[in-house]
Amino acid sequence: MPDEDSSIEHVVEAVRAALHARRSAVSERLGRIRELVVAYERALELEIAQRFAAEHGLKQPRSGPSATDAAKALERAVSSLPELSVEPAPPSASATASSQATPKPPPRADQSEAEPAPTSRLAELLTTRKLVVLGALSGRDRAGSLPAELAPRADIVDTEREGVSAIGNLPKRIRQGRVAAVIILDRVIQHKHSEPVIAAARDSGVPVGFAGQGGRASLLRALAQIEEMLSSKG
Repeated sequence: MPDEDSSIEHVVEAVRAALHARRSAVSERLGRIRELVVAYERALELEIAQRFAAEHGLKQPRSGPSATDAAKALERAVSSLPELSVEPAPPSASATASSQATPKPPPRADQSEAEPAPTSRLAELLTTRKLVVLGALSGRDRAGSLPAELAPRADIVDTEREGVSAIGNLPKRIRQGRVAAVIILDRVIQHKHSEPVIAAARDSGVPVGFAGQGGRASLLRALAQIEEMLSSKG
């Protein structure tokens, strides 16, 4: 019979314990990432449900973390993986000398340092029409959260301060072709305020973006949605 107190058995047990500890650490990292992937999926589903409810005048589902926050948490967890924290190897001395010996050609006279950003479809429409941001703003000015080239052509409509009268003839303006696009703060607006505007936009082919509570990231996401809709129309 093997001696239970032999040195070999002690070594085997030590190896088993070390491997188990390493496997536990890996399982813990993977478990955290799986949880964050599920949280991101649920946040995306929540945003879909909220937008659908806003479009059809249904009761809003319970609020939760935004997809942006969930994505950032997932990004932080993935970027903290030890495999991604390895520093890149420095270039060899011969490669460094070679790059220094071969100077870069000067830019052509007709070549600028940075290409100008193409004009967006929405910016083109805003030369003759308006961008409307609609929601309960609580006295906050959302124009400063919009890109500088769009803010001067934006109408900020505060439904909390003025109620139904804030909307006024907005549906009529939409049907007359005087509105390029509408952004609705779907988490801070009543259905009786948003419904007639959404209906008019749908009838007139005016794109509508949804921006939650109106934070800068949400507004930019809504603008991206609008730009995509305009591009698909040709």
